[in-house]
Amino acid sequence: MSTQQPFDPAQQQYYAPQQPQQGYYQQPYAPQHSAASHVKEWFNFREPSYVKGFVIGAGVALILTNPAVKKALVKGVVKLWGGLQGGVEELKEQIRDVQAEMGGE
Repeated sequence: MSTQQPFDPAQQQYYAPQQPQQGYYQQPYAPQHSAASHVKEWFNFREPSYVKGFVIGAGVALILTNPAVKKALVKGVVKLWGGLQGGVEELKEQIRDVQAEMGGE
């Protein structure tokens, strides 16, 4: 049995082969789950964050399916968008005014 370490020609030196980490074990295959366990994972009502998300999602779904709420929401978005566009145009006008004043001096 040879005690000589392997030679790495790229490094022009001997190197010690890396040892695997202790305590590391890779499972040869994924554990098998039944269909019932997948359903239980999807509907875990004992998890507080799941219940919170479920309630918020149900509330949003109810609000967005109401035609009056949808109409008001669209109206508000259009109003907001118009306000943003008007603000941008006002800002552009102010910049042009400042540029004109600086050019006139």
